Amino acid sequence: MDNTSLEIKLKSLNLKHNPIFTKKDHIKYVQDWRGQYKGDAAAILKPINTIEVSDIMKFANENKIGVVPQGGNTSLCGAATPDNSGTSIVVSFEKMNKVRQFNRESQTIIVESGVILSQIHDVVEKENLFFPLSLGAQGSCMIGGNLSTNAGGVNVLKYGNTRELCLGLEVVLPSGKIMNLISELKKDNTGYDLKNLFIGAEGTLGIITAATLKLFQLPKMITTLFVEANEISNAVKLLNTFKSHFPDRIESFELMPKSFWEVAKNNIDNIVMPLVKMPEMGVLIDVSSFSNNEITPNQNGEVQIIKSIENVLEECFEVNLISDATICTNENQKRALWSIREAAAESEKKELESSNLIKCLKHDISLPVESIDNFHKDAQIMISNFLPNLKTIYFGHLGDGNLHYNVFGNGSLPDGFEGKSLELTKELYKIVHNYNGSFSAEHGIGQLKKDSLKTHKDEVAYSIMGIIKNQLDPKGIMNPGKVLF
Repeated sequence: MDNTSLEIKLKSLNLKHNPIFTKKDHIKYVQDWRGQYKGDAAAILKPINTIEVSDIMKFANENKIGVVPQGGNTSLCGAATPDNSGTSIVVSFEKMNKVRQFNRESQTIIVESGVILSQIHDVVEKENLFFPLSLGAQGSCMIGGNLSTNAGGVNVLKYGNTRELCLGLEVVLPSGKIMNLISELKKDNTGYDLKNLFIGAEGTLGIITAATLKLFQLPKMITTLFVEANEISNAVKLLNTFKSHFPDRIESFELMPKSFWEVAKNNIDNIVMPLVKMPEMGVLIDVSSFSNNEITPNQNGEVQIIKSIENVLEECFEVNLISDATICTNENQKRALWSIREAAAESEKKELESSNLIKCLKHDISLPVESIDNFHKDAQIMISNFLPNLKTIYFGHLGDGNLHYNVFGNGSLPDGFEGKSLELTKELYKIVHNYNGSFSAEHGIGQLKKDSLKTHKDEVAYSIMGIIKNQLDPKGIMNPGKVLF
């Protein structure tokens, strides 16, 4: 079908918001946030409800047109970017942004895919409830994309990935049929758990149009502290120490080593360092409190939770587990610290743009927590032997074993880093595999990691993924070029 015929047929769908055909208006929708992928599209569609999505899918299926679902377009793996053929249509969910139902009694909320993550936070926190998914991109990412990539974030240690936060889905299949699994039930053991096929599938099996999300009681207070642990092995021991003293109350446990702080200091205006000396192996910790007794000052002005944390820190000092620590005393200090952590991706992007570093290889890996230190040592030996002048900048969610392990190439290298970058990633993933880890923790597969998925996924599991894809999407129209070949 030529573009003129496609334009005429798409207009005949009578969508509330007319398709965008003009190429100059496509830029926002056809390139990824990192600038790594740029494609082309025949049209950009912005449905306002599930019926319109169904009509679009019926049309695309009948005419064998590729469909690229898109939320906030914050993917770090090119999952929401169309290919270069210019024959696909991008379906943006920015107009499907309604809260359909909020149930305080059952602690659930039903939202459409285009609702921005931070807006969910705002809605539920007014009712003293909490949706724990928290990401650096939460001011622009949409819940449909979070579900499609099974996003992680800083609170996985306590609450799990997005999959664990979802009770039900509404999905439009490639045929245009609408599958209604939008249940609020905590228990529904009626055959296959179909909703989990679509969570983490990155839009390759169907389009998530709405979801029922689990909410939690909002903590009465969250205490934020920053600790210098000096090395990874100490940070792991510190994690277990805090888990033993505050079981089920560690909201976040973030590893922020020296390389992270060097980039942050270079690229964040008016940054306030948490400690006098730049941390060698910093850890950012959130501890939640749900009891008034724990957060109300006593007659001596002491707050029980603060005193308890101070006692644990003293124990850690005595055994040389940590060398410095600070507890935030007000919300401004907390926000300042967390804003630095949440700006990690943006800081790295600025570092790449403003320096002579020519390329950044981003790796989103997951490891058994007890193996992280040995992995890092092996990885640094490999990287230092691979090419000269490479720089590793890493940080991540130590509590659940997720590291963002990024390798920067120096501009003084002739062309070796560009030419050998794929080989370096393969060698790094071999080390990850040796420690029974995963090359993809929370960012998904997209276009970036298709080769790695085929290489490292269990052969039988990979073949079953292909069977499922072919059965649900026999014409191959769903997010072509992503996840599977």
